[in-house]
Amino acid sequence: MRDGTVLLADVYRSDRAGSWPALLLRLPYDKTTRHYRETFVDIERLTAAGYVVVIQDVRGRFASEGEFYPFIYEAADGCDSVEWAARLPEVNGKVGMIGMSYHGFTQVAAAAGQPPSLQAIAPMMAFADGWSTMRGGRGVFELGKWQSWVAESMLPDHLERVEGPEGPARISGYLEHLPSWLGKGDPLTWPPVTAAGLPAYYKDFLLGDVSEETRQQMQAAPENIKVPALFLAGWYDCFLEETIDLYQRTSGPAELWIGPWTHEDQSGQAGDVFFPEAQIDRTGLFLKWFDRWLKGETAPPGDSVHYYVMNAGEWRSGADIPEGRTEAVFYLQPDSLLSGEAPKQEAPGRRVRHDPDHPVPTSGGNILMSGFRAGSFDQQEIQKRGDVLVYTSAPLSKDWEVLGTVQAHLRLTLSRPGLTVGLRVSEVTPDGSSWNVVDTVQAGERTIDIGRTAYRFLAGSRLRVEVYLSSFPRAESSLEPVWAEIHGDSKLHVSAGTSPVFQD
Repeated sequence: MRDGTVLLADVYRSDRAGSWPALLLRLPYDKTTRHYRETFVDIERLTAAGYVVVIQDVRGRFASEGEFYPFIYEAADGCDSVEWAARLPEVNGKVGMIGMSYHGFTQVAAAAGQPPSLQAIAPMMAFADGWSTMRGGRGVFELGKWQSWVAESMLPDHLERVEGPEGPARISGYLEHLPSWLGKGDPLTWPPVTAAGLPAYYKDFLLGDVSEETRQQMQAAPENIKVPALFLAGWYDCFLEETIDLYQRTSGPAELWIGPWTHEDQSGQAGDVFFPEAQIDRTGLFLKWFDRWLKGETAPPGDSVHYYVMNAGEWRSGADIPEGRTEAVFYLQPDSLLSGEAPKQEAPGRRVRHDPDHPVPTSGGNILMSGFRAGSFDQQEIQKRGDVLVYTSAPLSKDWEVLGTVQAHLRLTLSRPGLTVGLRVSEVTPDGSSWNVVDTVQAGERTIDIGRTAYRFLAGSRLRVEVYLSSFPRAESSLEPVWAEIHGDSKLHVSAGTSPVFQD
């Protein structure tokens, strides 16, 4: 690197003579893991198709020199690594980048720096702002995600670098039971990290205690990305909105795919629901993309956005992010009904309470936590709790597609400002099962974006909204009993293809 730090990489190439474009994957996880050679992408197919594949440990991780601190070195190191890869003897000077999540960010950060040899990128489930993304950008710190990532993905290598091969054994007991430790006690003295020596960044992110200069180093400007960019997102991924934001803000040619995927599973299995025909040939998609931009192969004209409609079982495409032509409005009625008719002005509100000793458990949705599966699950048992408000519509008389953002406009009275408010929208099937479609946990505001989706509610099913004040261990919540009153003129705004039609 420009400061003399040496980062190590594995280089994969075919035995054929010649020079080829390179595909660079930069990650903070172990580059020798089979997942990155066979599951995320098939390296044998890539090399057989005429690419040199370079997988690199980022600064301060595994075989690379230096000290690791999340995100801050990835722009400069990424640019330097692109130019280094371009100069490899078997590379023809053209470089593309691949990767997801953190190694999606390493692409975004490098591309925003515009290294001359970078010709195209393919970030999957990625983001441009490491600081706000890892802390949670909706006014609530997503503690479960942060603790899972630090303890499970970061600490073992951190300990091995500090103490040698025996170091990780010191926290093995915690890691074996990590889900039961998430969110427990004071985050600053959380046993799994204090036992490992508390990396400085763990506390910095918890307290928000970094300089403005450091925060800026964790951010990339998508507008500065001029190279072609292929984005992949998941309806049940924790970085769905961040990936869509990247697609919308990048300045070069771009394409977006959104499947019914979670961060850890892109087979079509999203929690307890399987969506058929949802799995795609990711390596094949990458090859088509990079053949076009790194090899100059002609591609037939096509749509920029490809998305899967859940419950319809089909992929669709278009020029823009799916957004319905109609907005349906539902009022959260005092009698627990969800209907299009506005309540009377004098209608009373409903109060929901939070008991810190018995918080509402996290259940599915767009999460990324150790031991907790993302996706769609039957929420009936949670909806029976006394600390969850439930509003349910009449049955639909015909199928109804929701396309785009689901938003709540709430009139709240809070026992104290800034309370955590959870909202979930589900489909209640005729057998009584209630399957979450979109959800969020964020600081109580009048207008809350619950989530974005492409989902077909089937005839005979009902629309249901839940309101609650905690989601453990996903998000930090009040350590004291609190309450919120939901007034009767609160409502749900749903972007849809058509207006819903309900049974009498």
